[in-house]
Amino acid sequence: MTVGTAFAVSSGSAPAVRVSAPRAEVQTAAAAGPGTVTPSSNESTVIAEAVRGSSLTAAVAPGSYQVVGTVLARSDQSWAWVELVPVVADVDRAEGVLHRGATGWELVQLGSYEVGCGLVPAGVAADLELECPGDEPGYDA
Repeated sequence: MTVGTAFAVSSGSAPAVRVSAPRAEVQTAAAAGPGTVTPSSNESTVIAEAVRGSSLTAAVAPGSYQVVGTVLARSDQSWAWVELVPVVADVDRAEGVLHRGATGWELVQLGSYEVGCGLVPAGVAADLELECPGDEPGYDA
């Protein structure tokens, strides 16, 4: 499965330029949707640490983005969705899907479209409102 990712850094040698954005280590969704649960502040922190410690984000400086909008799937709270919002000009926005297993939270997919599609159970995809092929008539990725 190919997952597009906009979470990349430029290859230029110019120093990173900060963009205007409030700095916060972790934010949670202001209002979880009907299929989601807002995690506790502690759980949000653990999830953000899993994102920052993942091999999928290793090429990007942890201070270059915020982990925001963290929600858990109501039907299976071992699945989470996050948004990675850049705070510097040379990093792009991305979405991530995490799974909590026996060893804790793991970022299992990162990208800008079809994130989690074909990976998470159907009920979780519906809870997290993932945009996947076949969800809408005329969907053309």
